[in-house]
Amino acid sequence: MQEPKKIRGHGTVEKDKRYKNTWKIRFNTGEKDEKGRYVRSPKRTIHGSKADAYAALEAYIAEYEHSQDPANLTIAEYAWHFHELRRDLPSLSPNSYKREELDIRYIEELFDGIKMKDLTPALVREREAKARREGTHSESMLHKMHQKLRQIMQDAYLNEIIVRNPVDLVPFPRPRPKTERRSMTPEELARLFEAADAEGGAYATGLMLIAATGLRKSEMLGLMWKYVDFENDQFYVAFQRGADKQLRPPKTKLSQRWLCIRGYMSEKLKAWKVEQAAYLASIGIEQTDDTPVFNDGLGNFIDEANYGRWWRSFAVDHGFGKFTKDVYTTKSFGKEVTRGKGYEGYTLHELRHTQATLLQGVVSPKAAQHRLGHSQISMTMNTYAHFLDAEDIAVAEAMDGILKPKAKQ
Repeated sequence: MQEPKKIRGHGTVEKDKRYKNTWKIRFNTGEKDEKGRYVRSPKRTIHGSKADAYAALEAYIAEYEHSQDPANLTIAEYAWHFHELRRDLPSLSPNSYKREELDIRYIEELFDGIKMKDLTPALVREREAKARREGTHSESMLHKMHQKLRQIMQDAYLNEIIVRNPVDLVPFPRPRPKTERRSMTPEELARLFEAADAEGGAYATGLMLIAATGLRKSEMLGLMWKYVDFENDQFYVAFQRGADKQLRPPKTKLSQRWLCIRGYMSEKLKAWKVEQAAYLASIGIEQTDDTPVFNDGLGNFIDEANYGRWWRSFAVDHGFGKFTKDVYTTKSFGKEVTRGKGYEGYTLHELRHTQATLLQGVVSPKAAQHRLGHSQISMTMNTYAHFLDAEDIAVAEAMDGILKPKAKQ
């Protein structure tokens, strides 16, 4: 049995000044190179508190003292280690963490037994081609696995375990969806906007904001009044709230963005704030900066599943979808409505696609990408508290022209 290696000193924890809650750990291995200089371990990147970084350093030292060179780890071993370190990342939802686990299982199947240092671009192509021939993975599954493998190998490269990321040299374009995403016409979107305006309330006003800005549903559900700046007709996307019922930063850092609202949508949101405050006061609840902009009947965040059910019923009521199973009619607020299961029709996410489609030729691609949270614009509330992109103003005015009810123009 190999004798445990002994390091020299206690190791170091350094703050990575580029990113919040990010640290670099390393230690002196106790070995010397050919020039007689002590060799330091490869750096590892740790996300979390300083205490987390010191705990990781302790584990790293123990791993080194009882293991071989990290480059001799198999791809699967390193992938699972990478996955475990990401367990408590605030930006990674439980659902995303579970989905990542599936990608790593595919990596383990395709690259079983291959060491980190032995992975080459040719080997990546060979294993993925074999999976296609054998039909074990769909093209979509392979694409997700490929992107995750690229991320894992990049982590190993940044931690100085490998000298380059071989997956970078194997392009893998995103597969075309089996069915093309649908987009509403300007007339359909304006009709939806007007129907939501007529219905009123938190759910419908939230839908109006999605239609006007292309917000993700989870971003709309996570919006609080402290991030709405009426003086400058803008709001900041700071959080999202999804199926796990937890507030967390949006999908990527680039999705944290200021969005402009102009004209009718701005006035509607101001009126909704007054209406909400009056209702909450009537049941003994004070509206504060932390109150959700779109709330349930008790001033709490709206449950994502409840909003999805509301949307399907709303879409059916106004001709944007239909139920196909267990269909029945009932009375709701004095009106006869259709309810059931097996919804078919427009989805909330297709409203984002609709905005992207309608803005083509109206504003620049950069402005449209910013609107949807896909541009390379990173800013924080503290630094750019009153920033307004001139082109984003143009987006807001363009959408206001499309959506404003004809009678109000």
